[in-house]
Amino acid sequence: MKIAMIGSRGLGSSYGGIERVLTELCPRLADLGHTVDVFSRQDISFNGGPRVRAIPTPSFGGKYLETITRSSFALARAMGRYDIIHFHAVGPGVLTPLTRLFGQKSIVTVHGLDHERDKWNLAARMSLRFAESVLAHNADQISVVSESMRRYFNERYDAPAVFIPNGSSPKQRVAPGPLLEKFGLSPNRYVFFASRLTPEKGCHDLIEAFNTLDTDMKLVIAGERRKVNKTRDVSARGEGSAEYIDSLRAQANPDRVVFVGHRTGDELAELFSNAYLFVLPSYLEGMSMALLEAMSYGVPALVSNIAENSAVVGEHGFYFEKKDVAGLRLELKRLISNPQLIERMTDILATFALPDWDAVARSYDKLYHRAVQQEEEFVSIASQTPQS
Repeated sequence: MKIAMIGSRGLGSSYGGIERVLTELCPRLADLGHTVDVFSRQDISFNGGPRVRAIPTPSFGGKYLETITRSSFALARAMGRYDIIHFHAVGPGVLTPLTRLFGQKSIVTVHGLDHERDKWNLAARMSLRFAESVLAHNADQISVVSESMRRYFNERYDAPAVFIPNGSSPKQRVAPGPLLEKFGLSPNRYVFFASRLTPEKGCHDLIEAFNTLDTDMKLVIAGERRKVNKTRDVSARGEGSAEYIDSLRAQANPDRVVFVGHRTGDELAELFSNAYLFVLPSYLEGMSMALLEAMSYGVPALVSNIAENSAVVGEHGFYFEKKDVAGLRLELKRLISNPQLIERMTDILATFALPDWDAVARSYDKLYHRAVQQEEEFVSIASQTPQS
């Protein structure tokens, strides 16, 4: 089949969670026989092989309109030329009435309930609620990355959704290298946070909890993509505002908290590999790629007790109550003071099986065939209907 991916910024693990998913997923879909075009930002290029292409697509409007305008331009180019239009995220899903109107099969993957994200103002949240309702009633198939979201769509909209998790694969830890040396970090002597620097990720709670701990360990924070200032918001989807990032830096004790910026590839592998503990204090998730990555390196995780985190970690990690800074501080103190707990969990994670990307690709392949088969069954039934 010919598949159009719409709603991301492109291909490449250095962008956001959706982009990292597509970077893993699209080549595997090509191996299953599909041709995949990813409509992306104009400054993005990616070599995914002859059956995976990045299609540069314009956009305008900054933080609030970038994704929907790019998605609209992409749909205008894609309509009628693909077997499946695969939208990613709630916002682009608002375009599904057009695919239905023109008989184009559509799938929407919901990576998170975007209207709950603190970064959006009231108007944006209302728009996302509307988009959510629209896609629930117009998409041919809906997939979600958590069981809790599957229940949400079923109970709120009576819309069946298929749970397809994000994938991962076991990683080999790498030795300390130039990045740790650059920031004066010692292996197994820092707590690690890696995610978007947006309020719903709870990084401010982690800094507040860590600031007063009696420990010589460091807190390492990765996620800030580029230098920002107080007069300008970071406009790219998924990145925090300049004001919020500045507030994190102002809040942090500079002797104890190290901001390493946005890291990818070998540098990110080095940070994960040598961390004592990974912490994700989020208020809201879909299925965190950073959490999956930490566990794939065998790094024990301390997470907020939201359903989406517990669905990944299960009994193979540590928890605290969401937004409970005092509880987070106590659990950090307990885990730092008892390295045997970390060692035991590290041993358990060595045999823990995470969702496999090949299985994820096969699940999407089945979903594509199901969407197309619905149309074939309808045509077959219609052809057998007696004509008056």
